[in-house]
Amino acid sequence: MSSSTSTIKARHYTALSARLRQLGNNLAESEAQLAAMAGQLQSMAKLGVYCGAQFMAVSRLLDSELQLTKPIEPTQETK
Repeated sequence: MSSSTSTIKARHYTALSARLRQLGNNLAESEAQLAAMAGQLQSMAKLGVYCGAQFMAVSRLLDSELQLTKPIEPTQETK
């Protein structure tokens, strides 16, 4: 009976070892994916800054063009 118990324990330890190895591999892959995501988030932040700067530049140009093309409305004094 002790040989069958030791065989069962050996199989359990082997299965546990395989699962722990797979867990370690999954954690390493997750770490690599998180590092890649961090780099992508930095790039997205830069892209957001560029888009915001471009929007502000276009807004400033449109405001100045609107000021130039705005018709002069007569005031009450000139009527």
